[in-house]
Amino acid sequence: MTSLTPSPDGMFNHGKWILWVCGFIALAALSARLPALFSNGLPGTDDMMRLQQVRDLLAGQAWHDVGQSRLLTPEGGAMHWSRLPDLFLAGLIWLMTPFFGAPTAEMLAAGFWPLTLFAVAMALLFTLMARLGVNRMGQLFGLLFFVGSPAFSNFWPGRIDHHGFVVVCVLAGFTALVSPRLSARSGVLLALSLCAAMSIAVEALPYAAGLIAIAGLFWVVRGHREAVRLSATGIGLVVFATAFLILDAPGFGPQRMVCDAYGSSHWAAFVTGGILLTLIGVFGGFFDDWPKRLGIGLIAAALTLAAFVWVNPACFNDPYAAIPDTVRDTWLNVVAEAQSLPQLLAQRLDQVLSVFGSLIVASIAAAFMILKAKPAQRLGGVGAAIMLGLAIALTAWQVRGQSFSHVFAVVSAGWLVGVLMADWRAKRGSKPLLIFAASVILLAPMTWRMVGEMAFAPARGHQLSGALGLQCTDPEPIRALADLPEMKIHTPIDLGIPVLTYTQHSVFVGPYHRNIQGIERASLVLIGDLDLAHDRLLEMQATHLAYCAGLPETDRYGARWSDSLAARLNQNQTPDWLIPEGPIDETEGVLRVYRIAPKPTD
Repeated sequence: MTSLTPSPDGMFNHGKWILWVCGFIALAALSARLPALFSNGLPGTDDMMRLQQVRDLLAGQAWHDVGQSRLLTPEGGAMHWSRLPDLFLAGLIWLMTPFFGAPTAEMLAAGFWPLTLFAVAMALLFTLMARLGVNRMGQLFGLLFFVGSPAFSNFWPGRIDHHGFVVVCVLAGFTALVSPRLSARSGVLLALSLCAAMSIAVEALPYAAGLIAIAGLFWVVRGHREAVRLSATGIGLVVFATAFLILDAPGFGPQRMVCDAYGSSHWAAFVTGGILLTLIGVFGGFFDDWPKRLGIGLIAAALTLAAFVWVNPACFNDPYAAIPDTVRDTWLNVVAEAQSLPQLLAQRLDQVLSVFGSLIVASIAAAFMILKAKPAQRLGGVGAAIMLGLAIALTAWQVRGQSFSHVFAVVSAGWLVGVLMADWRAKRGSKPLLIFAASVILLAPMTWRMVGEMAFAPARGHQLSGALGLQCTDPEPIRALADLPEMKIHTPIDLGIPVLTYTQHSVFVGPYHRNIQGIERASLVLIGDLDLAHDRLLEMQATHLAYCAGLPETDRYGARWSDSLAARLNQNQTPDWLIPEGPIDETEGVLRVYRIAPKPTD
């Protein structure tokens, strides 16, 4: 086993106690949000769907079956989610239900699981920064940077969707990769982290590829000192990739010929790459200079890519090419996390500054970190800069990448603040102090968020629509629907999953890309004229329609399609074939449910 630095110090030595104190304060602040779960419910539709998937598992649904039977789409409620997050949530709920009852146990699990992930993420970030030469002050600022960034929202109580889990897995892999001990253990942990991240969500693919490429770069530069770790990584990739393919949903079989989740092509790439890494680790000593090693690495990368393409060439196609225009207009083009940088530049300059302002400054800091790093830590700094650049590029493609880009920015942001703080303490005086203060201000995500809001404040209409939208998705009126006899309800996209989660009713739409026909069919009801809407509702055998004027989605439909059912309902012009369930005194921001009357017979 090869080591590049001395053994680490104790948990509370050399100022570590302040990191632990600040970490516990951050956890306590997050925990204060727990009571809101019991009154306001889960924060997002994906979190609600995750809870429903866990409920189905606890109720006896097969481990490999993640379909949603009450999602009445032509695709049969097909889902593409992993069971790994369900495993932890289901375990917590199962343990706590005898003591608190199922509803309370669900909310406690939904609160504790993200907090656990946050604690692990903090520990990994502290370890990562220490290994890359960030001093204590820099590590403390790194924590503050993380807490103030958009990535932090993935760890709020109630955020039980997969994003926080994937971030932790990728962080664990990167932390293992920059371990000063070039050991087999760090290679195995890297492989386990990457395979788990990919099994949970395919959004981890570029980061898995990036970390494997960086592992190859380390071998190119360091040579055969990386042999043991590289071989362990390769063996781990083969073993763990195969294990997750078989054990995680949807199991082994033709159902794995997919590109939107961990599939056969990803498995083939992991296995091919793993075998090649193992061979390089065993026989790499024959390549005695870096140009030869670089050539071998490029050949291995090409063979791995060839295996990926050979198994499923469709994975190189545009994933959105076959989506109908109706679905693009009503759903895809307005999915917040799928917005690109050009779209944000045209519509939301405030969000551009909020997302990219601190990332640009952190990128500049990353360049200086590499230049100033000690020789033993410079290569790790290069790896951190590569991951930051990759994450920023993906954030520009789809803004959901901010979950990773702001996490990787923690390292260089913390390094710069730590260095400038040390410089001020050594020199004193106003100039070093001003430089230090300026770096803190320019790196803080909160700064750019405030500047964006002041310079490009959203229009009042947008703010009002957002407030009404929150009223529309208030869980209490939705829970009240559970008192009604079982219904098959047509809803706007954003209301479908809350109704599915908080009631026993079935719905005709959900915001998931495997249900494109379902999204199109349901959208055509709201954007079509009254007669067509009635015909389509009867054709799909819906018994009721749920609607809320003021929901951003329904406002958008009404504004764009002026003769549509949505436009009429927004103007309180209810067709006679929609019969209200209960009295309706208010309209905007109020959930309304109608029974669908049959067409009169001649």
